[in-house]
Amino acid sequence: MQKGFYKKIIVAINGHTSSIHAAMYAIMMARSYHISIKFVYVVDSATLKYLSMNRFLMTDEKTDYEERLTEDGSHYLAYVEMLASTKGLKVETELRNGGVFTEILKAADEYNADLIILGGNEKTSDSSGYKRRVLSTDQSEVLANSKCPVLIVQKPDISDAFKVF
Repeated sequence: MQKGFYKKIIVAINGHTSSIHAAMYAIMMARSYHISIKFVYVVDSATLKYLSMNRFLMTDEKTDYEERLTEDGSHYLAYVEMLASTKGLKVETELRNGGVFTEILKAADEYNADLIILGGNEKTSDSSGYKRRVLSTDQSEVLANSKCPVLIVQKPDISDAFKVF
């Protein structure tokens, strides 16, 4: 019997619909191929620190934003954990603080991940009417600096497939 190619995957969650779709994809993949999953949400405290140092945010505002982002992160991690449990999977979750792409890469290294899964951005149209996808800076950095493969899920109708999976 052949061993699975992937054993452990990291899924970056940020609250966008695309990251929830990536979570659904990862859950279906994990259930089909017996893969362990860890969902990671990063509170972007690096950006908050920068904004505070440059006086775009007052210290109280920075603390308030960070608390709200931490609450949001806990909420989204609980949500994807619940999605996994509906499919009979136990998963790990982790809430981290720091720079987004840096923390995703650190989490992947610490977890010994074989794959990082990210949600794709929504389609945008340029003046010619062509639709294209654009990676965020954090997605580009993860893609450029990861030691393991990165999968970007761009499947907007995945929730339909997830319901019947």
